[in-house]
Amino acid sequence: MPIVTIPSTGLGIIADESPQELPEGAWSSGLNVRFRDGYAQRIKGHTSVITNPSAAAYHIARYNTGGNWIHSTLASTFADNGTTKTDITGTSLTGGADDKFTSCVLGGVYVQNNQKDVPSFWGGDTSANLATLTGWDANHRCEAIRSFKAYLIALNVTKTSTNYGSMVKWSDAAAPGAIPSLWAAAADNDAGEVDVAETSDSIVDGRALGDMFVIYKTASMYAMQYVGGNDIFRFSRLPGDHGTLAQNCAADCPMGHVVLTASDVIVHNGTGPTSILDSKMRRWLFSQIDSTYATRSFLVANHAWNEVWVCYPLPGATTCTRALIWNYKANTFGVRELPNVTAGDFGPMVATASDQWKDDTETWNDDTTTWDQIDISNADKRVLMSSVDSKIYLMDSSQSFAGTAYTSTLERTGIAFGNPVKSKLIRAIYPRIDAPTGTQLSIQVGAAMDAERSPGWSTAVTYTVGTSYKADVMCAGRFLGLRIIGAAGSWRLKSLDIDFIEQGGW
Repeated sequence: MPIVTIPSTGLGIIADESPQELPEGAWSSGLNVRFRDGYAQRIKGHTSVITNPSAAAYHIARYNTGGNWIHSTLASTFADNGTTKTDITGTSLTGGADDKFTSCVLGGVYVQNNQKDVPSFWGGDTSANLATLTGWDANHRCEAIRSFKAYLIALNVTKTSTNYGSMVKWSDAAAPGAIPSLWAAAADNDAGEVDVAETSDSIVDGRALGDMFVIYKTASMYAMQYVGGNDIFRFSRLPGDHGTLAQNCAADCPMGHVVLTASDVIVHNGTGPTSILDSKMRRWLFSQIDSTYATRSFLVANHAWNEVWVCYPLPGATTCTRALIWNYKANTFGVRELPNVTAGDFGPMVATASDQWKDDTETWNDDTTTWDQIDISNADKRVLMSSVDSKIYLMDSSQSFAGTAYTSTLERTGIAFGNPVKSKLIRAIYPRIDAPTGTQLSIQVGAAMDAERSPGWSTAVTYTVGTSYKADVMCAGRFLGLRIIGAAGSWRLKSLDIDFIEQGGW
């Protein structure tokens, strides 16, 4: 009676390789799962937090002054400190769903841009509204605006009706706690502009990386470094032919920037970029992204879990409905569903009375927190996401998707136990699962005689944590499959044993 032990289940999902070639502990598919510390585990859910937006929200950013989270609809901008939502719009916005917001903070001042209107700023005083940038030409627009050192940097600039797709325009240096007052270059200030036109592609976005600012075009990258003197900044092209797909498609991690390009996800620290998807998830990911609305994708770092989330719309969707989750510490991939989100940010969250267990809507069996426990505190840094559902969602919160149950699935096919010639009869699965007593999971096994065929699956067997010892299953074929489904509660799969016997070649 051969029993094979899979000592670790935490190698993540590897969808680009043939399942029969995968190492033990890897999965050929999965949903609403993540991988860390050598384990596979159910993803946590999300809850609606702070005051609901007045309409579909297309941007969210953490702004530490006053403990505010700032979110924008297509027409208005609001600041919310967890107790009070304040309309800080000023002049109504005019952009559409594809005029992506960018924002930054310089000297404690929040700056926002939506591509169609003059960039604006807000200093945190809820009695004042956003105001147009001081010194900015009212006839100018830009695709993105970011901060770097004491400067604001505008990227891909349009002057009246003429677009300069390779233009980088920077302000005069700002005084501490203030925004720059000048954008027109003169002998007595640092403001300036330059075209990074060695390549013909247009600038999309930019982001600080240590002591440099990286300018991302559609198919190339440039470094912008402060040198002072008459030049102020020096520009140089970075290695590779990678750019970025859209605004907000780069995120920070300890290895540098993680960037979604038109055909890959790369990581770099200013030197040669490296794909994180090759031989794992590259073909899979780009087959999953809707081609019409691909530029509505975005990245957000979830440092509480050592992750970067690549958020994208599935085919037929107009907003981000799925995330590929890369654990940059373990180098593993998970996948989770998203609630029609448009943007995300990571930062401290304000706890309110409604964050207590006694005020939530989950059933007794599904809730894993304790009475009066605060799920979040002011010190916790979490991911918040804006949504066209007119909600702001706190991710990795609760065991439901805003009150709706969800299913987590792990699947591995192509298991041959080193002998693809002989048929195997699988008889039992012995999982080792961390979960509250009574948590139930469904276990199925499958089999196929040909590696290229999809397996036929057995009837699901219920495995109850704290009661069940094994899952008695039955299926035979040369290539076996395993599927584990959890519909409620938190759990993680540590390891498992598979009981099987070898049969003949047929």
